[in-house]
Amino acid sequence: MKGLVLEGGGTKGAYQLGAYKALKELGMEFDGIVGTSIGALNAAFIIQGDYDIMEDIWLNQDYKSFMIIEEDLYEKYKNTEFKVKDIVAIVDLMNRVRKNEGIDITPLKNLLKEYIDEDKIRKSSKDFGLVTVYLDKKIIPQHLMKEDIPEGQLVDYLIASASLPIFQLDKLDDKLYLDGFLSDNTPVGLLANKKYDDIIVLRLSNDVTGDKNLKKYVDINLTVIKPSMDLGGSLNKDKDHMEKLFKLGYMDVMKTYKRYDGVKYFFNADFIYDENTCFDMITNLNIKTIQDICKILKIKREPSLRVLLENIIPQIGDILHLEKEFTYKDIFYSIYERILEENNIDVLKLYDFSKVIDLVNSQIEPIDYDYDNNDNKHIISLNKKEKIEKAIINKILNDFKNQSLKKMPI
Repeated sequence: MKGLVLEGGGTKGAYQLGAYKALKELGMEFDGIVGTSIGALNAAFIIQGDYDIMEDIWLNQDYKSFMIIEEDLYEKYKNTEFKVKDIVAIVDLMNRVRKNEGIDITPLKNLLKEYIDEDKIRKSSKDFGLVTVYLDKKIIPQHLMKEDIPEGQLVDYLIASASLPIFQLDKLDDKLYLDGFLSDNTPVGLLANKKYDDIIVLRLSNDVTGDKNLKKYVDINLTVIKPSMDLGGSLNKDKDHMEKLFKLGYMDVMKTYKRYDGVKYFFNADFIYDENTCFDMITNLNIKTIQDICKILKIKREPSLRVLLENIIPQIGDILHLEKEFTYKDIFYSIYERILEENNIDVLKLYDFSKVIDLVNSQIEPIDYDYDNNDNKHIISLNKKEKIEKAIINKILNDFKNQSLKKMPI
């Protein structure tokens, strides 16, 4: 059976809206959908078939549809993430809201009561589940499928799953419930326990804890889709930010399933530049280029293909901040993407990679920097590490350009 798991993350949940749209366009159908916190809310809307309502909530309604909070406080804390690095801001916010017993989420409660159709979810053939916790001297996790939730209380448990400690908290069955992220923010286990063998996880962060949790499911075909960019704060409901997350979710899914190319940027799938072509371009670097890079990196070996593969390529992977298991295609694309970054080209657009290469070869002329020359006006503002990286990238780009020119018909 095929399942979908939606991670929690506050207003970052707009990312899942775009991601799900892409999954649907790719023809994906799910036998069950589960989530934690905002992921549970998104899952409920998907299960009952109300994607349009979910889209309206995310893209057209502001933070006032979720909570009652003074505008200055919202502006100050909207980019706070509920992680250790933001602990000072979180404590400060909690101290402020405690005076009024927490942020009032009545608008969110009313929204769920209006749009969530418990009867439709229960009658659906699809499995649905969520995670929450309650306090009883310690945190007690609650991993619940829809059949475990008392009749007439589905909305209450959805609210419980999304009840951050900074919100006004209501008791449910005489118990104080809190956000499920305190127990399990990526509840793959809810579906694994029902023998699902093919699961897609839509994450909202890149935290190590979530990665460790997913590694234990070795017997499941697990596809984990993580944001390729930071999603910002957990309370940010600004319209432009929501549209950005929606777009990123869509594009990340399309890249995961090879409909788009690229590492950081997004390109139309271009089969001209496949792994073999990129390998050929890199391994055909001129011996003089290899010699120059060896000098820059202080590699004391005679320049050769072996030195390129054994010594230079791994260091270029580090320079380009690639994942450990990078490919030659990753290197090739990332080198051109570095030029796009330097020229502040928008990441969240779909480009034609062949046109990018033409642009770099013509209008954005790579300059063969002398990184030891401190009078070079092009690099004088860079530190030594940046100068080295700049010199290497531009030597490789010039070589790629020369290779392309040689292949052009006379």
